[in-house]
Amino acid sequence: MNKILIAVLDPLRKQLNQRLAVDLKSLSFFRVFLGGTLLMDLWIQIQDLESLYSGNGVLPLEALAQLPHLPWEWWLSINVLSDSVAWQTFCFCAGMLCAFLLMIGWKTRWIAPCMLILLHSIQARNPWVNYAADKLLFLLLLWACFVPLDRYWSVSRSGVSSRIPPLQLSSFGAWGLMLLPCVMYLFSVLRKSGDTWLDGSALRYVLEIDQFASPLGIWLKSVPDFVLRFLTWCALGIEVISPLLLLSKNVRFRWLGICLLILFQFSLWLTMDLGIFPWVSTLAILPHIPSGFWRSNKQKVDGPSLVSLTSAPKGGQRWVGWLLVFMLLWNFLMTWNYPDSVKAQLPRWLSNGISLLRMDQYWGMFSPNPMTLDGWYVIAAELEDGRVIDFLEPEREDLWSKPAQVLQTYPSDRWKEYMMRIFDYPSQSKLWQGVISYFQSQWRSQYLEDVQVKSVTVYYMIEKTTALGVLPVEKEQLWPATDDNP
Repeated sequence: MNKILIAVLDPLRKQLNQRLAVDLKSLSFFRVFLGGTLLMDLWIQIQDLESLYSGNGVLPLEALAQLPHLPWEWWLSINVLSDSVAWQTFCFCAGMLCAFLLMIGWKTRWIAPCMLILLHSIQARNPWVNYAADKLLFLLLLWACFVPLDRYWSVSRSGVSSRIPPLQLSSFGAWGLMLLPCVMYLFSVLRKSGDTWLDGSALRYVLEIDQFASPLGIWLKSVPDFVLRFLTWCALGIEVISPLLLLSKNVRFRWLGICLLILFQFSLWLTMDLGIFPWVSTLAILPHIPSGFWRSNKQKVDGPSLVSLTSAPKGGQRWVGWLLVFMLLWNFLMTWNYPDSVKAQLPRWLSNGISLLRMDQYWGMFSPNPMTLDGWYVIAAELEDGRVIDFLEPEREDLWSKPAQVLQTYPSDRWKEYMMRIFDYPSQSKLWQGVISYFQSQWRSQYLEDVQVKSVTVYYMIEKTTALGVLPVEKEQLWPATDDNP
């Protein structure tokens, strides 16, 4: 029986070795940009440290413990050991230091897991500011913990990596790193099963979402309808074809897949504000850079060009292999399900473990159809002198008119995510009090106003997009809570 199993699986393993082996220079190149991306992301987030991550901000620890649908136990975060600004600053600085050490390649065997713990801790401190880019970045770092990152362009090398031949490596960790972007794109397409994707109208709906549309995206709405349909089908085609090209043994096909995905992400960056998602998605493609990019065909190689650690996995390698199998099965299962519904049927310890490792993947942006309800906030403050201003844009004269650029009314991407989460959970409307306090303090510091605020009301101006166009705006009061919105 074992001989039959080996005879069947061994050719498959060899095929996977050829398609999923990672070049060690590409891996080191990926490490440099992974560390740089982590450093950049933490630097951006630290600008909102006090308001979003400390007890002085919108979500102190007692409020964090009461959030519904927490993706993991909040106490697993190192950041919650103290609610002070000083402690949060220390945690962020420690993360930035680890990101820098990872980028330069210092003791990566230990720095990568430390960075993973710190990244989780920061994400768990305020899970309502996280989005898809955070999960993808965490998963890239997770798989990076299982491969040698310091073979090239590093200030130090681990003993393990120095014994690996200097070309390609095939291991379960390498397979996970190479398959992650392919899984993300392919299963994202499978979930885009709605009518708008089939008839080509999806992009028009996407561009009507003011939470994402950039100035170029707003202009793109004015082009002829057949152009938007063509671009919609192009996007679907790239998401289907490019992952398959990445897995090709043909170097030219692989380069074509890389270029198409980079072009796709660059287009997203130009037309939509998705935070760092386009950058992280491009980062995920870097391990696929073929060996020929780094070496000429005439270059002499001492020793074998490929070393495989998949034939007889031992110890930790077996666990990594099972983690890879779980990732594939979970994404397949999510084609017809949602993570929360599946995790609700599992034991709590297993559900938390899946969430902790970010294996509860669901790459379902704009699926099965793009959202049709969108809008913008008005935080209307009535002053003692009779004026009514919008804390988000105090200088705007027409309080109820649509802002020229809705995106610019938010302090940052993280703030946008947090405010939209409160909208998604009306039962948490009490959290608006912290948001109001922040914007009120910002207004006072910027405009040096001594006029007292009599009352504040939070409204959401709802726009609904239909096949016939955008319907008239509806005003919904979010805070203080009304009888219709408890």
